[in-house]
Amino acid sequence: MLAFFTVPQIRWARGSGHDEGELALENSQIAVVKEKVQRYLIDLLDTVQIDRDGDFSLRHGSARVFVRVSPLGDDGTFVAVWAITNSDVPASPELFRYLATENHYRFGHMSCFEKDGKAQVHFSHNLLGDFLDPDELKMAVFIVARTADELDDELKSKFGGRRFHED
Repeated sequence: MLAFFTVPQIRWARGSGHDEGELALENSQIAVVKEKVQRYLIDLLDTVQIDRDGDFSLRHGSARVFVRVSPLGDDGTFVAVWAITNSDVPASPELFRYLATENHYRFGHMSCFEKDGKAQVHFSHNLLGDFLDPDELKMAVFIVARTADELDDELKSKFGGRRFHED
């Protein structure tokens, strides 16, 4: 009996945060799902920006939404949809309590990353990439964008810091 398998594409990753010349393995399933996500986003928005990390990105009000395809286990993928709602928020017990107790959303959740006494707050939701359809991605992007655009004003007024886009 013959066994068939797919050999992942291999490329050199330069300037990606890895040691120069380090060999990186690019999962072919990630490339397939990423192409599908890009196609869905272009159909939805007519255009899509790609940031320096290779994430898809779009602006909604004062929020910026990012979409990334990542591996899930050995052969699956997931699609992360997130927005950085606020940056440079003074880290405090009140902020962390708020994020822990007011984080009751049917879709998505808030999270926080702290460094040097400042916090960055995100609102995010993950989808299974291998089973993704256009309507599911559309709803995830719209809900994350809308919620983040509302949350960033509330968080700024309660805890300080700045929204992603202040203009």
